[in-house]
Amino acid sequence: MIQLRPPFSSLADNEVFAVDATGAQITVRRPNVAEGVIDVRVEDRVIPIELANGVGIATIEGLTPDAPFEIAVLGPDGNVAERLAGTSRPALTNPTKIATISDVHLGADGFGPARKILDQSELPYALRCGRSAVDEALAWGAEALIIKGDLTDTGARDEWLLAERLLEGVDVPVLITSGNHDVWGTREVMPTEGAESIGRTFDDVQTLDVGPLRIVLVDTSLPGRGWGDLGRHHRRVVDAVDAERPTLLCLHHHVQRLPAPWFWPPGISPSNATPVLEAVVHKNPFVFLTSGHTHRNRRHQLLDGNLTFTEVSATSDYPGVWAGYEVTGDVIRQTVRRIAAPEATLWTEATRAALGTVWPRWSQGRLDDRCVDVQARR
Repeated sequence: MIQLRPPFSSLADNEVFAVDATGAQITVRRPNVAEGVIDVRVEDRVIPIELANGVGIATIEGLTPDAPFEIAVLGPDGNVAERLAGTSRPALTNPTKIATISDVHLGADGFGPARKILDQSELPYALRCGRSAVDEALAWGAEALIIKGDLTDTGARDEWLLAERLLEGVDVPVLITSGNHDVWGTREVMPTEGAESIGRTFDDVQTLDVGPLRIVLVDTSLPGRGWGDLGRHHRRVVDAVDAERPTLLCLHHHVQRLPAPWFWPPGISPSNATPVLEAVVHKNPFVFLTSGHTHRNRRHQLLDGNLTFTEVSATSDYPGVWAGYEVTGDVIRQTVRRIAAPEATLWTEATRAALGTVWPRWSQGRLDDRCVDVQARR
């Protein structure tokens, strides 16, 4: 069974977006202010946050692990305008770190209904957001990068050339799978050829061991189709899972709640996915399942609570994210962070206006959708 939760998040100008053991990423906004600074105070520290078009994203470091915190957002007069509260997460000892991105959509020319939100910058927005996400993930300490599909927007050859620019100089292992956009009916190249053209490999089921973690990346795309198929890889997926290692199972398509999709885009039907996932969890209960595709952040429990599954929102539009995973022998920790670089947030904040206030409420999710710990189950 999938846990049903109300679909919409709150919407605030100032908010805590992500929390780890010693830091909290916050978004602050001062509408109608193009440039400037918002000061925040944590205990006796005052920290300036630079604004770009009225928005600033920053990580406040130095928090005490597993303890309440309060961040005071100061107004122009220096007085407290708002208080942001939360609780930091327990500390992890020497975790292995890997990062994921998805739905980069290299080559896209706009966003929203009929793609009416356009970007006038010289460097394409998808490349700008994607490269900023990669740089921030590497600076965080990611030891591998996983791309969970829709790297390109239509599978065009020149979009794969943009992918080469995206990954230029990345010296950690990179795994790439395809999404429905990569195998669009009008594609010029299939992902196997596209990946080879930029010096990367591609396979239906790929594995990578980093520290204690086994990563399994599965191609769920179907050429010319929007929905996904996990079942056709049943045996290969189960064989790829290590019975002893913590396992991060990465897909492009999400697992649907119901046999028929109740929102767009369609994902993988439960009847297709469940037999594979049951076999995986039977072999190794310590598995964390994550996908892209929906451009939203959500946390679910599958298989009567025995499998945690997260949808992670897109790199290319609001809120514009990458996901970091910290892994020990006992915990897999997901922390979804907004891309903080101003050259990216100028675009992702513009896409916040898609569908009025509906899109940000739908796509952002709640803090506990984005920040998730999975404990070992043996």
